[in-house]
Amino acid sequence: MRFALVFYSTLVIHICGSAIFAEEPAAPKSIEDVFRELEPAPAPSLTDPATPAQLPLESQVEAITAPTVQPAACPGGTGCNCGTCNCQTPVCSCESCQTCTLCDRIPLLNRFPSDRCFEDFVMPVSNPVWSIDPRSLTYVRGIFINQMIDSQTPVLGAGDLQVYALQLGVALNERLSVIAVKDGYNTLQTRGIGNRTGWSDIGLGLKYVLVRDVENQFLLSGGLIYEATNGSSRVFQGNGDSVWTPYLSIGKQIGSGHLIASTGYHVPGDTAEESQSIYYSVHYDHPVTSKLSALAELNGIVYTKSGQALPLNIEGGDWINLGSSSVAGNNVLTFAFGADYRFNKCLSFAAAWEFPLSNRKDLLDSRTTATLTLMF
Repeated sequence: MRFALVFYSTLVIHICGSAIFAEEPAAPKSIEDVFRELEPAPAPSLTDPATPAQLPLESQVEAITAPTVQPAACPGGTGCNCGTCNCQTPVCSCESCQTCTLCDRIPLLNRFPSDRCFEDFVMPVSNPVWSIDPRSLTYVRGIFINQMIDSQTPVLGAGDLQVYALQLGVALNERLSVIAVKDGYNTLQTRGIGNRTGWSDIGLGLKYVLVRDVENQFLLSGGLIYEATNGSSRVFQGNGDSVWTPYLSIGKQIGSGHLIASTGYHVPGDTAEESQSIYYSVHYDHPVTSKLSALAELNGIVYTKSGQALPLNIEGGDWINLGSSSVAGNNVLTFAFGADYRFNKCLSFAAAWEFPLSNRKDLLDSRTTATLTLMF
């Protein structure tokens, strides 16, 4: 019995000692390993978006169902309110907003913006009343005319006429606009009748763009102008019983230049007091620089029926209707050349000098016309 206990004790001690001494002690750690274990784990990057699988379930659902954010639409208008108008769609591009101009600070007219899809055209200058721009425009235009009268003119003799006028246009949309083409204050100095001053008749009308082809830069417009008899007879205004003028106007880009042509028929309410006539005007402008354009214009008038007011064989042209008794069949043709300078898309200045090409001059020996235009 004593032998058995000794045997088992010896066997247990042998087995435990083999297990203890069979495992080799671990190698000691270096100082670098100790400091590396003490460093904190790097924080997750804020710039690397988590993949859908890494996001919580609620975030994944929100990412799928969230609506796509669309860029805000441009407001209407131009200048500091909006960028360049895309003429192919009714949406404006806000990538190239412009600095504010004087026109941007007149909010009433800014609510009726011009059709900017034909903005490289230049308005006719030398026949400001009847040479109608075919575009639908909102503008304010100051006009100064200095017209020399030939010394051989019956009754009047040598002299000159000055006109200070203001034209207006309001574009109700890209096709329909209201226009005020004639008004102002006149000063007349002649050897025959002395010096006189007075107000012009007022001419108002409508313009409608019948054809508006942006791709080919072509326009065809028509309208009607009513001229009242509110002016002063001292400067040969206010006679008769109004004048109605239906007209057509076309515009076409030709290469880098632009052609505008107008024609109309003057129909007086009182045919005894005023003459009847057909007028036509042709304007061409061509860019010289990004701001400066040269222009040439041809203006003509053909008298179809005489009046009975004055026993004369001359008439007053575009600004004055004398109602002369011997003018039926007369033709007057003039030519003008000048330039237009565009300070910006809002403001431009133009001037032209005009002289007769036909032997008949009537009241126009030569004329200088200057305009200052604010385009909205």
